[in-house]
Amino acid sequence: MLDKLIEFLISCVELFKFWQVLDPYEEGVQIRLGKFRRILGSGLYWVLPFGIDRCVTHNVCPTTHSLGDESSTTKDGKSIGFTAVVTYQIRDIRKAMLDIEDVTHAVRDACSGEIGRVLRDSTWAEILAPDMLDKLTLACRKRGWKYGIEIMSTQMAGISLARSIRLMQK
Repeated sequence: MLDKLIEFLISCVELFKFWQVLDPYEEGVQIRLGKFRRILGSGLYWVLPFGIDRCVTHNVCPTTHSLGDESSTTKDGKSIGFTAVVTYQIRDIRKAMLDIEDVTHAVRDACSGEIGRVLRDSTWAEILAPDMLDKLTLACRKRGWKYGIEIMSTQMAGISLARSIRLMQK
């Protein structure tokens, strides 16, 4: 019972908060009454209390994301399995916060589709070539820019020939 009362009092105090502090690794957007007002870098900002101004922030430091286990068939008909790891960072905070729902979903969308397409359009010998990671990074980077995200590198944590069995259910 007491914990609910303390939680209620803290939420009431938050209504009167007239400042926002962003750490050096954060950027954000200020929204006033539902409309974009400005982009915020690190530092102290004065805001209107009572929910008139909202600051939506996100970490803009480089981070990695594993796309999980995927499979594809190459141009020469070989079934492959692979795991991709993507390093990215937010370059346009306004796009990343206001034009898409979730940054990690956008990274997954940008990279999974592009990596699958590039591998599908390549032969097994081309996939093993040293410049394949550069091709994958370039394809992902081009797709990620529209979300305000810079794809810095793409790595293949594992790639191998695999047997793929798909079951059809009625």
